[in-house]
Amino acid sequence: MKVFSYLQLTLRYTFLVPAVRCVMEPLIHKVCLLTFLVVFDATSSVADLSLIVPPDPVVASAGDDIILPCHLSPQSSAVDMDIRWFKEGDFTNPLYLYKSRTGEDGEGYKGRVSLLTQELERGNMSLLLKNVKVSDMGRYKCQASRLDWIQEPAVVLQVTQQGSVPRISMRKHHRVFIQLSCSSENWYPEPHMLWKDRSGKEITSAETERPKQKEGGVLYSISSHMRIRMDQLDGVTCVVMSKGKGTILESALLQMTGEFKEFYLSSLPDRVYIAAFVIPVFLALVCITASVLFVMHQKRVHVTLDPDTANPRLTVSDKNKSVKFGDLRKESRNEKRFEEKQCVLGMEGYDAGKHYWEVDLGEKTQWSVGVAQDPENRGSNIQMMPENGYWSIRLENGVLKTVQQSSKVLPIELKPVKLGVLVDYVGGEIVFFNVEKKCHIHSFAGTFTKKLYPLFGPLLDCKLELKISQDITLSS
Repeated sequence: MKVFSYLQLTLRYTFLVPAVRCVMEPLIHKVCLLTFLVVFDATSSVADLSLIVPPDPVVASAGDDIILPCHLSPQSSAVDMDIRWFKEGDFTNPLYLYKSRTGEDGEGYKGRVSLLTQELERGNMSLLLKNVKVSDMGRYKCQASRLDWIQEPAVVLQVTQQGSVPRISMRKHHRVFIQLSCSSENWYPEPHMLWKDRSGKEITSAETERPKQKEGGVLYSISSHMRIRMDQLDGVTCVVMSKGKGTILESALLQMTGEFKEFYLSSLPDRVYIAAFVIPVFLALVCITASVLFVMHQKRVHVTLDPDTANPRLTVSDKNKSVKFGDLRKESRNEKRFEEKQCVLGMEGYDAGKHYWEVDLGEKTQWSVGVAQDPENRGSNIQMMPENGYWSIRLENGVLKTVQQSSKVLPIELKPVKLGVLVDYVGGEIVFFNVEKKCHIHSFAGTFTKKLYPLFGPLLDCKLELKISQDITLSS
Protein backbone atom coordinates (compact mmCIF):
# COMPACT_ATOMS: atom_id res chain seq x y z
CA MET A 1 0.00 0.00 0.00
CA LYS A 2 2.81 2.41 0.87
CA VAL A 3 4.60 1.64 -2.41
CA PHE A 4 1.39 2.24 -4.40
CA SER A 5 0.82 5.58 -2.72
CA TYR A 6 4.39 6.59 -3.41
CA LEU A 7 3.96 5.73 -7.14
CA GLN A 8 0.79 7.76 -7.32
CA LEU A 9 2.57 10.76 -5.77
CA THR A 10 5.48 10.34 -8.20
CA LEU A 11 3.19 10.21 -11.27
CA ARG A 12 1.26 13.25 -10.16
CA TYR A 13 4.47 15.18 -9.58
CA THR A 14 5.81 14.09 -13.01
CA PHE A 15 2.87 15.60 -14.86
CA LEU A 16 3.00 18.92 -13.00
CA VAL A 17 3.59 21.87 -15.24
CA PRO A 18 7.30 22.69 -15.56
CA ALA A 19 6.90 26.02 -13.76
CA VAL A 20 5.45 24.37 -10.64
CA ARG A 21 8.10 21.66 -10.72
CA CYS A 22 10.74 24.30 -10.97
CA VAL A 23 9.54 25.86 -7.72
CA MET A 24 8.82 22.64 -5.75
CA GLU A 25 11.87 20.58 -6.60
CA PRO A 26 14.52 22.70 -4.79
CA LEU A 27 12.21 23.01 -1.79
CA ILE A 28 11.73 19.25 -1.55
CA HIS A 29 15.48 18.70 -1.83
CA LYS A 30 16.13 21.13 1.04
CA VAL A 31 13.51 19.49 3.26
CA CYS A 32 14.97 16.03 2.60
CA LEU A 33 18.49 17.26 3.22
CA LEU A 34 17.51 18.97 6.47
CA THR A 35 15.68 15.87 7.68
CA PHE A 36 18.70 13.71 6.85
CA LEU A 37 21.08 16.05 8.65
CA VAL A 38 18.92 16.14 11.80
CA VAL A 39 18.60 12.35 11.94
CA PHE A 40 22.28 11.85 11.11
CA ASP A 41 23.39 14.37 13.71
CA ALA A 42 21.26 12.80 16.43
CA THR A 43 22.47 9.30 15.52
CA SER A 44 26.13 10.22 15.20
CA SER A 45 26.14 12.33 18.41
CA VAL A 46 24.72 9.41 20.40
CA ALA A 47 27.11 6.98 18.73
CA ASP A 48 30.05 9.05 19.91
CA LEU A 49 28.96 8.84 23.57
CA SER A 50 30.37 6.47 26.18
CA LEU A 51 29.18 5.55 29.65
CA ILE A 52 31.95 5.97 32.23
CA VAL A 53 32.02 4.07 35.54
CA PRO A 54 34.89 3.70 38.07
CA PRO A 55 37.33 0.86 37.33
CA ASP A 56 37.73 0.09 41.03
CA PRO A 57 35.00 -1.27 43.32
CA VAL A 58 32.87 1.16 45.32
CA VAL A 59 33.40 0.27 49.01
CA ALA A 60 30.77 1.06 51.65
CA SER A 61 30.02 0.15 55.26
CA ALA A 62 26.64 -1.36 56.13
CA GLY A 63 24.20 1.43 56.94
CA ASP A 64 25.93 4.05 54.77
CA ASP A 65 24.33 6.04 51.95
CA ILE A 66 26.53 5.69 48.85
CA ILE A 67 26.59 6.70 45.18
CA LEU A 68 27.21 4.26 42.33
CA PRO A 69 28.88 6.57 39.76
CA CYS A 70 27.91 6.55 36.07
CA HIS A 71 28.07 9.44 33.57
CA LEU A 72 28.19 10.22 29.86
CA SER A 73 31.38 11.24 28.10
CA PRO A 74 31.65 13.67 26.48
CA GLN A 75 29.16 15.54 28.67
CA SER A 76 25.70 15.40 27.15
CA SER A 77 22.11 15.54 28.43
CA ALA A 78 20.61 12.24 29.56
CA VAL A 79 17.15 13.69 30.26
CA ASP A 80 15.57 11.98 27.22
CA MET A 81 17.40 8.67 27.62
CA ASP A 82 16.05 5.44 29.09
CA ILE A 83 18.08 4.46 32.16
CA ARG A 84 17.97 1.12 33.98
CA TRP A 85 20.04 0.20 37.04
CA PHE A 86 19.97 -3.53 37.77
CA LYS A 87 22.03 -6.18 39.51
CA GLU A 88 23.94 -8.34 37.04
CA GLY A 89 21.86 -11.39 36.17
CA ASP A 90 18.60 -9.81 37.38
CA PHE A 91 17.58 -7.58 34.46
CA THR A 92 13.84 -7.96 35.05
CA ASN A 93 14.06 -6.70 38.64
CA PRO A 94 15.78 -3.30 38.33
CA LEU A 95 16.77 -1.20 41.32
CA TYR A 96 15.62 1.88 39.45
CA LEU A 97 14.01 2.52 36.07
CA TYR A 98 13.92 5.92 34.36
CA LYS A 99 11.82 6.13 31.20
CA SER A 100 9.97 8.94 29.41
CA ARG A 101 11.36 11.38 31.98
CA THR A 102 9.75 9.42 34.85
CA GLY A 103 11.60 7.40 37.50
CA GLU A 104 10.40 4.38 39.47
CA ASP A 105 11.96 2.49 42.40
CA GLY A 106 12.35 -1.24 41.93
CA GLU A 107 10.62 -3.87 44.07
CA GLY A 108 12.51 -4.26 47.32
CA TYR A 109 14.24 -0.89 46.94
CA LYS A 110 11.35 1.50 47.64
CA GLY A 111 12.65 4.66 49.26
CA ARG A 112 16.28 3.50 49.05
CA VAL A 113 17.23 4.47 45.49
CA SER A 114 17.09 7.58 43.32
CA LEU A 115 18.87 9.34 40.47
CA LEU A 116 20.37 12.77 40.91
CA THR A 117 17.68 14.25 38.67
CA GLN A 118 19.20 17.72 38.58
CA GLU A 119 22.39 16.17 37.22
CA LEU A 120 20.76 14.37 34.27
CA GLU A 121 21.10 17.49 32.13
CA ARG A 122 24.88 17.14 32.56
CA GLY A 123 24.86 13.44 31.70
CA ASN A 124 25.23 12.25 35.31
CA MET A 125 23.05 9.17 35.85
CA SER A 126 24.70 7.99 39.08
CA LEU A 127 22.48 6.06 41.50
CA LEU A 128 22.06 7.03 45.16
CA LEU A 129 21.63 3.89 47.30
CA LYS A 130 20.60 4.51 50.92
CA ASN A 131 21.12 2.37 54.01
CA VAL A 132 23.44 -0.12 52.30
CA LYS A 133 23.11 -3.75 53.39
CA VAL A 134 25.61 -6.58 53.14
CA SER A 135 23.17 -8.33 50.79
CA ASP A 136 23.49 -5.37 48.39
CA MET A 137 27.06 -6.24 47.42
CA GLY A 138 27.64 -7.37 43.85
CA ARG A 139 27.96 -6.11 40.25
CA TYR A 140 25.47 -3.51 39.06
CA LYS A 141 24.77 -2.51 35.45
CA CYS A 142 24.20 1.13 34.51
CA GLN A 143 22.22 0.77 31.28
CA ALA A 144 21.40 3.82 29.13
CA SER A 145 19.75 3.79 25.69
CA ARG A 146 18.46 6.17 23.02
CA LEU A 147 17.41 5.26 19.46
CA ASP A 148 19.69 2.36 18.44
CA TRP A 149 22.43 3.26 20.94
CA ILE A 150 22.76 1.28 24.18
CA GLN A 151 25.54 0.70 26.72
CA GLU A 152 25.59 -1.00 30.14
CA PRO A 153 28.95 -0.93 31.97
CA ALA A 154 29.22 -2.62 35.37
CA VAL A 155 29.94 -1.06 38.77
CA VAL A 156 31.17 -3.33 41.56
CA LEU A 157 29.85 -2.66 45.08
CA GLN A 158 31.70 -4.10 48.07
CA VAL A 159 30.08 -3.87 51.51
CA THR A 160 31.73 -4.29 54.89
CA GLN A 161 30.09 -4.62 58.29
CA GLN A 162 31.75 -4.05 61.62
CA GLY A 163 30.91 -6.79 64.10
CA SER A 164 30.58 -6.81 67.87
CA VAL A 165 33.30 -5.95 70.37
CA PRO A 166 35.07 -9.23 71.27
CA ARG A 167 34.09 -10.80 74.60
CA ILE A 168 36.32 -13.02 76.73
CA SER A 169 35.01 -15.79 78.95
CA MET A 170 36.39 -18.88 80.66
CA ARG A 171 35.98 -22.39 79.24
CA LYS A 172 38.05 -24.56 81.61
CA HIS A 173 40.26 -24.00 84.61
CA HIS A 174 43.07 -25.64 86.52
CA ARG A 175 44.93 -24.47 89.59
CA VAL A 176 47.83 -23.34 87.41
CA PHE A 177 46.30 -22.87 83.95
CA ILE A 178 43.09 -21.37 82.68
CA GLN A 179 41.49 -21.79 79.24
CA LEU A 180 39.91 -18.63 77.80
CA SER A 181 37.53 -18.20 74.92
CA CYS A 182 36.96 -15.06 72.83
CA SER A 183 34.07 -14.52 70.43
CA SER A 184 32.66 -11.83 68.11
CA GLU A 185 29.69 -11.82 65.73
CA ASN A 186 28.16 -10.09 62.68
CA TRP A 187 31.22 -9.34 60.53
CA TYR A 188 31.64 -9.04 56.79
CA PRO A 189 33.91 -9.99 55.12
CA GLU A 190 35.65 -12.73 57.12
CA PRO A 191 37.41 -11.28 60.19
CA HIS A 192 40.69 -12.27 61.77
CA MET A 193 41.21 -12.77 65.50
CA LEU A 194 44.28 -12.86 67.74
CA TRP A 195 45.33 -12.52 71.39
CA LYS A 196 47.81 -10.04 72.89
CA ASP A 197 49.71 -10.09 76.16
CA ARG A 198 50.17 -7.10 78.48
CA SER A 199 53.07 -5.78 76.35
CA GLY A 200 50.96 -5.83 73.17
CA LYS A 201 52.72 -8.83 71.60
CA GLU A 202 50.68 -11.52 69.85
CA ILE A 203 50.20 -14.77 71.77
CA THR A 204 50.89 -17.39 69.11
CA SER A 205 49.71 -20.41 71.11
CA ALA A 206 46.02 -19.48 70.61
CA GLU A 207 43.77 -21.66 68.46
CA THR A 208 41.40 -19.63 66.25
CA GLU A 209 38.51 -21.34 64.50
CA ARG A 210 37.65 -20.59 60.90
CA PRO A 211 34.96 -17.86 60.70
CA LYS A 212 31.46 -19.32 60.35
CA GLN A 213 28.29 -18.12 58.64
CA LYS A 214 24.83 -18.92 59.94
CA GLU A 215 22.83 -21.14 57.62
CA GLY A 216 21.41 -18.97 54.85
CA GLY A 217 23.20 -15.88 56.18
CA VAL A 218 26.15 -13.83 54.98
CA LEU A 219 27.56 -12.42 58.25
CA TYR A 220 30.46 -14.15 59.97
CA SER A 221 31.12 -15.04 63.59
CA ILE A 222 34.55 -16.01 64.90
CA SER A 223 35.97 -17.51 68.09
CA SER A 224 39.39 -18.33 69.49
CA HIS A 225 40.66 -20.33 72.47
CA MET A 226 43.81 -20.11 74.51
CA ARG A 227 45.38 -21.77 77.56
CA ILE A 228 47.40 -19.46 79.77
CA ARG A 229 49.12 -19.52 83.16
CA MET A 230 47.43 -17.66 86.00
CA ASP A 231 50.40 -15.38 86.52
CA GLN A 232 50.23 -14.33 82.84
CA LEU A 233 46.53 -13.48 82.86
CA ASP A 234 46.77 -9.80 83.77
CA GLY A 235 46.64 -7.49 80.74
CA VAL A 236 45.59 -10.12 78.19
CA THR A 237 43.28 -8.83 75.46
CA CYS A 238 41.50 -10.31 72.48
CA VAL A 239 41.56 -8.44 69.15
CA VAL A 240 39.36 -8.91 66.09
CA MET A 241 39.93 -7.09 62.81
CA SER A 242 38.37 -6.94 59.37
CA LYS A 243 40.10 -7.98 56.16
CA GLY A 244 42.93 -5.59 55.41
CA LYS A 245 42.86 -4.39 59.06
CA GLY A 246 40.48 -1.59 58.11
CA THR A 247 38.58 -2.00 61.40
CA ILE A 248 40.16 -3.21 64.62
CA LEU A 249 38.18 -3.92 67.81
CA GLU A 250 39.79 -4.86 71.12
CA SER A 251 38.14 -6.42 74.16
CA ALA A 252 37.66 -3.72 76.79
CA LEU A 253 38.05 -6.07 79.76
CA LEU A 254 37.82 -9.72 80.72
CA GLN A 255 34.17 -10.81 80.79
CA MET A 256 33.88 -13.29 83.65
CA THR A 257 31.08 -15.86 83.79
CA GLY A 258 29.51 -16.95 87.07
CA GLU A 259 31.61 -20.09 86.98
CA PHE A 260 34.73 -17.98 86.48
CA LYS A 261 33.95 -15.84 89.55
CA GLU A 262 33.21 -18.90 91.68
CA PHE A 263 36.46 -20.47 90.62
CA TYR A 264 38.41 -17.36 91.51
CA LEU A 265 36.78 -17.16 94.93
CA SER A 266 37.27 -20.82 95.78
CA SER A 267 40.52 -22.08 94.33
CA LEU A 268 43.00 -19.24 93.82
CA PRO A 269 45.42 -17.61 96.29
CA ASP A 270 44.45 -14.41 98.07
CA ARG A 271 46.45 -12.21 95.70
CA VAL A 272 44.47 -13.57 92.71
CA TYR A 273 41.21 -13.06 94.60
CA ILE A 274 42.21 -9.43 95.12
CA ALA A 275 43.05 -8.99 91.42
CA ALA A 276 39.80 -10.56 90.23
CA PHE A 277 37.36 -9.02 92.70
CA VAL A 278 38.68 -6.14 94.81
CA ILE A 279 40.36 -4.21 91.98
CA PRO A 280 37.29 -4.17 89.67
CA VAL A 281 35.12 -3.07 92.60
CA PHE A 282 37.62 -0.36 93.51
CA LEU A 283 37.75 0.87 89.90
CA ALA A 284 33.95 0.90 89.74
CA LEU A 285 33.81 3.02 92.91
CA VAL A 286 36.41 5.40 91.48
CA CYS A 287 34.37 5.65 88.28
CA ILE A 288 31.15 6.39 90.18
CA THR A 289 32.80 8.89 92.49
CA ALA A 290 34.57 10.71 89.66
CA SER A 291 31.38 10.96 87.61
CA VAL A 292 29.31 12.28 90.50
CA LEU A 293 31.96 14.82 91.48
CA PHE A 294 32.15 16.05 87.91
CA VAL A 295 28.41 16.56 87.73
CA MET A 296 27.93 18.04 91.18
CA HIS A 297 30.33 20.90 90.51
CA GLN A 298 29.00 21.94 87.13
CA LYS A 299 26.76 24.85 86.21
CA ARG A 300 23.56 23.17 85.00
CA VAL A 301 21.97 24.68 81.94
CA HIS A 302 18.47 24.39 80.48
CA VAL A 303 18.98 23.64 76.81
CA THR A 304 16.36 24.44 74.16
CA LEU A 305 16.65 23.63 70.48
CA ASP A 306 16.93 26.26 67.75
CA PRO A 307 14.36 25.31 65.01
CA ASP A 308 16.07 27.69 62.55
CA THR A 309 19.11 25.39 62.52
CA ALA A 310 17.14 22.12 62.11
CA ASN A 311 17.60 20.10 58.93
CA PRO A 312 14.34 20.01 56.84
CA ARG A 313 13.97 16.30 57.71
CA LEU A 314 13.92 17.01 61.46
CA THR A 315 10.87 18.05 63.46
CA VAL A 316 11.42 20.11 66.63
CA SER A 317 8.59 20.01 69.17
CA ASP A 318 7.65 20.00 72.87
CA LYS A 319 8.57 23.66 73.45
CA ASN A 320 11.82 23.10 71.54
CA LYS A 321 12.89 20.31 73.89
CA SER A 322 12.67 17.32 71.55
CA VAL A 323 13.51 16.39 67.95
CA LYS A 324 12.85 13.45 65.65
CA PHE A 325 13.52 12.36 62.07
CA GLY A 326 10.54 12.67 59.71
CA ASP A 327 9.31 13.61 56.25
CA LEU A 328 10.99 16.34 54.22
CA ARG A 329 9.50 19.76 54.97
CA LYS A 330 9.64 22.85 52.82
CA GLU A 331 11.69 25.34 54.81
CA SER A 332 13.00 28.72 53.80
CA ARG A 333 16.75 28.73 53.32
CA ASN A 334 18.79 30.61 55.90
CA GLU A 335 22.43 30.73 56.91
CA LYS A 336 21.77 28.94 60.19
CA ARG A 337 20.07 25.80 58.79
CA PHE A 338 21.85 22.49 58.19
CA GLU A 339 20.76 21.62 54.65
CA GLU A 340 22.39 18.18 54.36
CA LYS A 341 23.30 16.84 57.80
CA GLN A 342 20.38 15.61 59.93
CA CYS A 343 21.13 17.69 63.01
CA VAL A 344 20.00 20.69 65.05
CA LEU A 345 21.82 23.03 67.46
CA GLY A 346 20.88 24.35 70.87
CA MET A 347 19.60 27.89 71.07
CA GLU A 348 22.33 29.17 73.39
CA GLY A 349 26.10 28.90 72.90
CA TYR A 350 28.86 28.99 75.53
CA ASP A 351 32.25 30.70 75.34
CA ALA A 352 33.35 30.48 78.98
CA GLY A 353 33.00 28.34 82.12
CA LYS A 354 31.64 24.82 82.58
CA HIS A 355 28.20 23.71 81.41
CA TYR A 356 26.32 20.42 81.81
CA TRP A 357 23.10 19.02 80.33
CA GLU A 358 21.40 15.65 79.93
CA VAL A 359 19.62 13.95 77.03
CA ASP A 360 16.95 11.24 77.35
CA LEU A 361 17.82 8.53 74.82
CA GLY A 362 15.67 5.70 76.17
CA GLU A 363 15.86 2.60 74.00
CA LYS A 364 16.52 4.47 70.74
CA THR A 365 18.67 2.38 68.41
CA GLN A 366 20.25 5.28 66.49
CA TRP A 367 21.35 8.71 67.67
CA SER A 368 24.20 11.22 67.60
CA VAL A 369 24.81 13.76 70.39
CA GLY A 370 27.64 16.19 71.00
CA VAL A 371 28.89 19.75 70.71
CA ALA A 372 29.55 22.03 67.70
CA GLN A 373 31.83 25.07 67.58
CA ASP A 374 29.67 27.80 65.96
CA PRO A 375 29.82 26.30 62.42
CA GLU A 376 29.99 28.86 59.63
CA ASN A 377 29.19 26.59 56.67
CA ARG A 378 26.05 24.52 57.25
CA GLY A 379 24.79 23.98 53.71
CA SER A 380 27.59 22.10 51.97
CA ASN A 381 28.92 18.60 52.54
CA ILE A 382 30.41 19.00 56.03
CA GLN A 383 32.67 16.46 57.67
CA MET A 384 31.46 16.50 61.28
CA MET A 385 34.84 15.70 62.84
CA PRO A 386 36.74 17.25 65.80
CA GLU A 387 39.19 18.95 63.43
CA ASN A 388 36.21 20.80 61.91
CA GLY A 389 34.72 21.80 65.26
CA TYR A 390 32.34 18.88 65.94
CA TRP A 391 32.75 16.56 68.94
CA SER A 392 30.16 13.81 69.28
CA ILE A 393 29.43 10.16 69.96
CA ARG A 394 26.79 8.05 68.24
CA LEU A 395 24.92 4.77 68.44
CA GLU A 396 24.41 3.19 65.03
CA ASN A 397 23.62 -0.39 63.99
CA GLY A 398 24.24 -1.60 67.54
CA VAL A 399 27.70 0.01 67.76
CA LEU A 400 28.56 2.82 70.19
CA LYS A 401 31.45 4.90 68.85
CA THR A 402 33.09 8.30 68.60
CA VAL A 403 32.57 10.40 65.47
CA GLN A 404 36.06 11.19 64.18
CA GLN A 405 38.49 10.30 61.39
CA SER A 406 39.48 7.04 63.10
CA SER A 407 36.36 6.20 65.08
CA LYS A 408 36.89 4.56 68.45
CA VAL A 409 34.42 1.79 69.23
CA LEU A 410 33.21 2.09 72.82
CA PRO A 411 32.07 -0.86 74.99
CA ILE A 412 28.38 -1.42 74.26
CA GLU A 413 27.87 -1.91 78.00
CA LEU A 414 28.31 1.87 78.33
CA LYS A 415 25.32 2.59 76.05
CA PRO A 416 23.34 5.22 77.97
CA VAL A 417 19.61 5.50 78.58
CA LYS A 418 20.30 9.05 79.72
CA LEU A 419 23.43 10.80 78.44
CA GLY A 420 25.23 13.57 80.34
CA VAL A 421 27.32 16.11 78.39
CA LEU A 422 29.87 18.34 80.12
CA VAL A 423 31.62 21.27 78.41
CA ASP A 424 34.70 22.72 80.10
CA TYR A 425 35.46 25.66 77.82
CA VAL A 426 38.60 26.94 79.56
CA GLY A 427 39.90 23.44 80.29
CA GLY A 428 39.42 22.44 76.64
CA GLU A 429 37.43 19.30 77.38
CA ILE A 430 34.10 17.75 76.35
CA VAL A 431 33.01 14.77 78.46
CA PHE A 432 30.18 12.25 78.02
CA PHE A 433 28.65 10.31 80.94
CA ASN A 434 26.27 7.40 81.39
CA VAL A 435 23.96 9.04 83.93
CA GLU A 436 22.14 5.88 85.03
CA LYS A 437 25.34 3.92 85.65
CA LYS A 438 27.17 7.03 86.92
CA CYS A 439 30.14 6.27 84.71
CA HIS A 440 32.39 8.05 82.22
CA ILE A 441 31.95 7.10 78.53
CA HIS A 442 34.43 9.23 76.59
CA SER A 443 36.28 12.56 76.62
CA PHE A 444 37.46 14.85 73.81
CA ALA A 445 40.22 17.42 74.27
CA GLY A 446 40.37 20.54 72.12
CA THR A 447 41.11 24.23 71.86
CA PHE A 448 37.98 26.35 71.56
CA THR A 449 37.96 29.75 69.84
CA LYS A 450 34.23 30.26 69.21
CA LYS A 451 30.98 29.61 71.01
CA LEU A 452 30.10 25.96 71.64
CA TYR A 453 26.53 24.81 70.96
CA PRO A 454 24.77 21.57 72.00
CA LEU A 455 24.42 19.31 68.93
CA PHE A 456 21.68 16.72 68.41
CA GLY A 457 21.15 14.36 65.49
CA PRO A 458 18.56 11.58 65.28
CA LEU A 459 20.04 9.37 62.58
CA LEU A 460 18.32 8.30 59.37
CA ASP A 461 14.90 6.64 59.83
CA CYS A 462 14.95 7.06 63.62
CA LYS A 463 11.27 7.87 64.26
CA LEU A 464 11.52 8.06 68.08
CA GLU A 465 11.98 11.44 69.71
CA LEU A 466 15.31 12.48 71.16
CA LYS A 467 14.55 14.61 74.21
CA ILE A 468 16.51 17.02 76.34
CA SER A 469 16.07 16.07 79.98
CA GLN A 470 13.74 18.57 81.65
CA ASP A 471 14.99 18.08 85.18
CA ILE A 472 18.60 17.41 86.08
CA THR A 473 18.81 15.50 89.34
CA LEU A 474 21.49 13.58 91.18
CA SER A 475 21.09 10.30 92.99
CA SER A 476 22.80 10.17 96.32
